[in-house]
Amino acid sequence: MIKRLTIIIVSCILTSLTTASGQDIKKEWTRNFDESRVPVYTLPDPLLCENGQMVTNVEEWEQHRRPELLQMLKTYMYGHVPELKHPLPFRIDSLNVAFQFEKGKKQKQYIRKIVTLYLTEQKEQGPLFHAEVITPNDAQAPVPVFMMFGGNRMARGFPSQLLLNHGYGVAVLNTTEGTPDGMDAFTRGLIPAYYNKGQTYRRPDEWGCLAAWAWEASRLLDYLQTDSLVNARQVAILGHSRMGKAALWAAVQDERFAIAFPVNSGCGGGALSRRMIGETVWAMNERFPYWVCDNFQQFNMREQFMPFDQHTVIALCAPRPVYLATGQDDNWADPLGEFLAGKAAEPVYALYGLQGIGLEKQPAVDVAMNEGAIAYHIRTGGHAILPFDWDCFIEFADRIFGCKHTIDNK
Repeated sequence: MIKRLTIIIVSCILTSLTTASGQDIKKEWTRNFDESRVPVYTLPDPLLCENGQMVTNVEEWEQHRRPELLQMLKTYMYGHVPELKHPLPFRIDSLNVAFQFEKGKKQKQYIRKIVTLYLTEQKEQGPLFHAEVITPNDAQAPVPVFMMFGGNRMARGFPSQLLLNHGYGVAVLNTTEGTPDGMDAFTRGLIPAYYNKGQTYRRPDEWGCLAAWAWEASRLLDYLQTDSLVNARQVAILGHSRMGKAALWAAVQDERFAIAFPVNSGCGGGALSRRMIGETVWAMNERFPYWVCDNFQQFNMREQFMPFDQHTVIALCAPRPVYLATGQDDNWADPLGEFLAGKAAEPVYALYGLQGIGLEKQPAVDVAMNEGAIAYHIRTGGHAILPFDWDCFIEFADRIFGCKHTIDNK
């Protein structure tokens, strides 16, 4: 690993010395949406170990290549996170068994909980966040759950009624309550709470906000495992935009998540960085350096030297399903780059005997390719989660979880 890093640094220095104006290059690629200007690139083979050996079976993947890639991504992109020896405290603040949604002329009851999740052993003295958990009151067995990243309004930003009517539970965490979405994430909240004694700033390989939000999602999953109304083995994690990046990394870090739905996640999420279309590594590091670790800065305009790309992140979820969803007009997230990343992750899923997207070329708009373990669609519209997306997500989750429900949108 040290040898690889040395090669990367030397290559970056030599490239900088032969560049007339690095700033001009940055300006040139700041907002590129032209396919004809995509640089020639070669993706790292997700099955090729650092010692030159090719992975040929699941055992070699799980024991050698997967840990190797995971360590690489922690060190150079997302950052290392604290490892807990036991679950952290939580408190159920309120429980309402008569929470009702209108369903035509009928009224159905749901159980709604507001939960406080503490992020350290200090409870009220340390960082915390709140979550809203809603489950059907008439379920005959523990229900599968869609976990989603939200804000202060939590579940009100999502089609909770649709999901609940369809037999799913909803769990929404107030993401930025525990980890601010800014540089102050390193002076207050979750991240500095785990600094070593005397430490005043994060080390180059320590976590950024994406990893911290993903870590918070795992703490909510810890709680869901104690909730008798929830089937904790059937929890799908869904996020949009920056939270789509966090949702994908959460599924990589925590193999308890059964499905990942990174929506419009782009650079640092489901799209290939080497294409340098829309949001690039440099653009993300320039605007949001707090999302990832400081080590990732060395790849600004140097994507070709990365020993990984986002297809390896998707591959790390195998054999668990990943649904890559994007919008036709969301050029900043590079819809084609997300399709190509999903395709490039297919060899790892093939080790498990699982099908990928199922097409060699990007599908038509508003056609969902969701029969395999890697699903993809590009739908009409831009940077949002639209009704088409939700219908596709529910259909996919129904298949993966073996659910047989009837959608009632009335």
